Formats: sequence, structure tokens, C-alpha cells
Amino acid sequence: MGFFKKGSNDMATAATREMRPDGKVRLPPGQHLTQGWPVLHYGNVPRIDLENWRFHVWGLVNEEKSFTWEQFNALGQTRDTSDIHCVTTWSKYDNTWEGIPFAAFLEAIDVKPEAKHVMVHSYGSYTTNVPLEDLMADGVLFAHSHNGEPLTKEHG
Repeated sequence: MGFFKKGSNDMATAATREMRPDGKVRLPPGQHLTQGWPVLHYGNVPRIDLENWRFHVWGLVNEEKSFTWEQFNALGQTRDTSDIHCVTTWSKYDNTWEGIPFAAFLEAIDVKPEAKHVMVHSYGSYTTNVPLEDLMADGVLFAHSHNGEPLTKEHG
């Protein structure tokens, strides 16, 4: 717990000095700490009916697969707490995420050895590619909840 004078910059100054267990500064240079969670997304927020939701897997896999919401969530659940450091310079500490571990998902599909990247497609037609090695790191999950609440449409 920290005590600060209202309107002062003491809270921001204290945040810049806080250290992680590994000895590194918790708030990266150029970032500012926020208590909120800004909404930043590409395009309109799609309306998704979970009854018709599907997670399709194709490409460098031995068999294409499609999961319903129930099947996807049955792959396993985990919880992880982490800080967010957004490229738009805000940071938010101690976010508790719940969802399906990428490692559990990977066990449910048969990825070919030559696969090195994953192309992720969203309902809003946004795509990004991610090295498979990065997705296999500890703590990577497909989140459905944040701080004990289902993700809102704006953040999901």
C-alpha cells in the first residue's frame, strides 16, 4: 500500500522505481501507469454468438480441425497474472487472466514439424503472425476472463 498526496506526481515516481523479482524495473522507460484499461481495437466490435462460434485450424497441420466454444474450453483452463505494457505507452499491473493454455491447445492438434509461425485471424478480419516458439512459452493462453470477469466485447 502506498500513501500519496492527491494531485502530486508521487504515485508515478514510485511506480518508476518499483522493481520486479528479477531485479529489473517494473515500469519500462517511457510508460505510464494506469488504473483503467484503455479500449483500443481495429474497426467495429463484432457481435459473436457463442452458439455459432468456431475456432478453425488449418495450414501446416496433419488434419484440419474446428472447435465449438464448449470443445475449445474443454481443452483445459489456467490462470496467470501479469502486467500489460502497451505500445501506446500505458501500463497496467497485476492483471489476472483465465483461459485455455496454448500448450493444451497444441496437444489437441497435430502440427507439422515444418510449422514455424501461426497466422491468427479475427472476426473483424484483423490478422497477425506469431512465431510458434513464442506461443509455446509459459503463461501463453487464449484468455476469456480478466480479473474474474468475462472479457467485454471491447476487450475480447
